[in-house]
Amino acid sequence: MQRTWWHGKMGAPTLIAVALALIAGFIFGMSSAGGASAGDQTRAAASGIPRGYTQVDPRDPARSLQVFLGQPLSDNAPIFPGDPKFKWQLWNCVNAHPSVPRCHHGSGYTLEQIQSLGTHTGTHILAPCHFHENKPCLDRLPEKFFGLRPLIVINVKPLILARHGHGDFFITASYIQNWLQRTGCGAIPRDSYVVLYTGLSSFYHLGNQRVPGRYNDYYDDVPGFSAASTKWLWDHGAIGVGADTFGPDATLDQGFGSTTQITALGGITLENIGPGLARMRPCGDWIELNGPRLASTPHDQLGGRLDFSGAWMGMDGWTLRKSA
Repeated sequence: MQRTWWHGKMGAPTLIAVALALIAGFIFGMSSAGGASAGDQTRAAASGIPRGYTQVDPRDPARSLQVFLGQPLSDNAPIFPGDPKFKWQLWNCVNAHPSVPRCHHGSGYTLEQIQSLGTHTGTHILAPCHFHENKPCLDRLPEKFFGLRPLIVINVKPLILARHGHGDFFITASYIQNWLQRTGCGAIPRDSYVVLYTGLSSFYHLGNQRVPGRYNDYYDDVPGFSAASTKWLWDHGAIGVGADTFGPDATLDQGFGSTTQITALGGITLENIGPGLARMRPCGDWIELNGPRLASTPHDQLGGRLDFSGAWMGMDGWTLRKSA
């Protein structure tokens, strides 16, 4: 069954040296994402770095691999039903191009005009005011949401395949607790992002095409966090949840429990994450969000009282570089 109801929801991140000031001194690694030497644990405790996250130092390309975690934002991007389409045109061109309406004469530079684009298209985040008008919008989010954050990736693709492509199920708090023990991750780091990898991101390039059958286009059914598991994640350190799909909610959840819960608590969602997520480890890696801080003014609609509830976002991750 293809969903027709889901309320879905670029660029490279900026330099992260300042954000990494707190990570000073963790040049020496550990033997695995789930465990560390006594020295590593001492350094982590002293610097506030979560246990298991000292091995990856984004400042050191010899040890850390930067991974693009977004999707390309083009007019072929999958659009949630009802959202505006993505349309753009060339406004100026370096040289003359008679076939382009505004480029009959060269301008010496290239400029594009976005004619239509929803703020929840492509890789993006949702602010709390998306579902709650009294909660913070994009420009009022604390900077901790945009700094370097610990990443937890729960790979649910095997669960979907084991059900022959049926993705209609919840990821519960008890499943997450067992998963944390099974993987050796142990705990949810403070101020972290916890996301699901479903594998659906590999179908993003199909755009709005619907393919008969299960687990073969971007609109097929996928699991998601329940409201209760989202609350559990928040209580144990997460500040955002997400997925490599339209959002963190299960297709069967027509109440959008995960998004409703995390935004009510003051957290955010990470949506349309790209296939690069498959390269990240279950724990021990880092993610950074960076994008426009759209803001309204008193001259805007409703006097600017309703601000931007989300925006397209660059997402990059850092994982352990494998030895040659």
